[in-house]
Amino acid sequence: MTSTQPRVPQGEIVMDFADGGQYIKNKLENSVVELERRRITLDEAAKAARALEALEVKAPDAVKAEDVALLVKELGVSKEDAEAALRAEKGDVVKTLVRLTAPRA
Repeated sequence: MTSTQPRVPQGEIVMDFADGGQYIKNKLENSVVELERRRITLDEAAKAARALEALEVKAPDAVKAEDVALLVKELGVSKEDAEAALRAEKGDVVKTLVRLTAPRA
């Protein structure tokens, strides 16, 4: 007697277990390949993050004299206060202006 339903081809069965589970070679290989791809992707992401960190330009310790002069002229603050505020904002003039003009609590 012939079966009317065709048999679905499976990969080579590597091992049968007592509970009826089977490891099929193709599925196992595909899983290992996928795990390796994920590991490589994570490694590449970590390398890219380290490269971006290395490219970051550190804020200079000294602030620009023209920025200090602008703050002194426009806001009427002392030179020392202007330099301290610029250092606190890492040389960003706009953030420093906002900080110095914000109402104090």
